[in-house]
Amino acid sequence: MTDKTDQLKLLTVPEVAEMLSISESHAYALKATGKLKFIKIGRSTRYKRTDIERFINERIDQLK
Repeated sequence: MTDKTDQLKLLTVPEVAEMLSISESHAYALKATGKLKFIKIGRSTRYKRTDIERFINERIDQLK
């Protein structure tokens, strides 16, 4: 995959949980509280990689 294709790929809950090193239930909780942006496709929940990376960077910036 190219970088652009990789950025456009939508992530599943298990992929987000792995990326953040959290449980899937914690990922769902972050979604429910509005801390993670998500996309609904039918009954499926997906996340943009850029939104997850932004979430990580915001948390890192809070530590500074």
